[in-house]
Amino acid sequence: MNTPLPAVLPAPGQPRTSMDELMLAMDIVDTLRHEQSLVERELASETRDADFVARVQQIYASQGIAVSDALVRQGVEALKQDRFAYTPPKRTFAVRLAEVWVDRWRWAKRAMIVGFLGVFGYGIVAVPNAWMAGREYRSFLQQYVEVSTVASALKERQGLVAARLNSDLTDPPDLVAQPVALIAAEVQRDFPMIGAGLGGLPLNVVSKSAYTQDADAARRAVADYRTEIERHRVTLERVEDRLADAHALTTGARRYEQLALQLTGLALGDEMATQLHEKQSRSAAALASGDVGSANLALAEFEQAVVQVNLAYTLRIVNREGVQSGVWRYHEDAPDGKNYYLVVEAVDGNGQVLSLPVTNEETQRATTVARFAIRVPQSEYDKVKADKLDNGLIDDAIVGEKRRGELDVDYRVAVAGGAITEW
Repeated sequence: MNTPLPAVLPAPGQPRTSMDELMLAMDIVDTLRHEQSLVERELASETRDADFVARVQQIYASQGIAVSDALVRQGVEALKQDRFAYTPPKRTFAVRLAEVWVDRWRWAKRAMIVGFLGVFGYGIVAVPNAWMAGREYRSFLQQYVEVSTVASALKERQGLVAARLNSDLTDPPDLVAQPVALIAAEVQRDFPMIGAGLGGLPLNVVSKSAYTQDADAARRAVADYRTEIERHRVTLERVEDRLADAHALTTGARRYEQLALQLTGLALGDEMATQLHEKQSRSAAALASGDVGSANLALAEFEQAVVQVNLAYTLRIVNREGVQSGVWRYHEDAPDGKNYYLVVEAVDGNGQVLSLPVTNEETQRATTVARFAIRVPQSEYDKVKADKLDNGLIDDAIVGEKRRGELDVDYRVAVAGGAITEW
């Protein structure tokens, strides 16, 4: 606060000093303050007061301002008493609040800048972190959805397996009763272990709040759930495979019984009866052992033999427009790298074309077909080829005859053995 100005005011009863004189006195004090060293030097000797006053007057005169001796002396006296000097107040809490209030706009600008920098810095750090956290949770949730989808599919399969238990394991034929009973024991042991963990995890384990609170625990829970689901899947597949084996054995045993029934009362020669008995015995042994693969192969051979022995037909080379009568195939083990075939069909006594079970020598699979190709030497192939090129017809189209009660065809041409069903 500024010091009051009574020092330059006149004493009571004297005329009042004008404002111009007051302002001039204050300026004199200010000039003297800047000339502190001069004042101290001049004031040290009172005998030179008159000269000092004259110098001060000279300073103002050089600026075109006239000052009186009394006014200069008043200024000197005010300087000695530190009048017109500013003494700052003590920096109390109230003073500091006053200073803040005076500079409130500057502090507001500073606060805005600091706030903006804080918000900007928070955005730089928090927004990417929030985006990363959201992406991690979405990835975690996707993993859980995938595992849950697998669990739902397993649960449906479990229901289908439960419906098959009675049909595949109940009342099997006597021939396969023992292997099916062993399979039933395995299924009864493994099947109850499936389903307890297929219901999914509680939602509070995989919720966003739970993941945010402890992501490692949530990930461990899903990983453990995935492991459990995989264990159930392996068990369920094992049960399904064993049920498929039981079904195959049961179906095979019933096929075996039907084939054996077809042989009843059929007049067979000793050699033919021996061959069929061997095939029948191999089929029965394979079924009783529970070896599904061996049983299927043995049954296929037995079925083919039974079908063959009950049939009577003539094998004729196909001789129709748009149908090949012969084919050849590359084969590295053949003499000239080729195998030759005649395309034939079986025709019964009524002129009907029969479908026969034929094993394809290239794939080793038995297929029931109405047309197949038997392998012959090249000479037979060339002979038939020449016959057809002669007039477009095959004059001697019969290659063999199959009589009822016999297993093999009595061929009239040389054959190399083997047949194919696709070309």
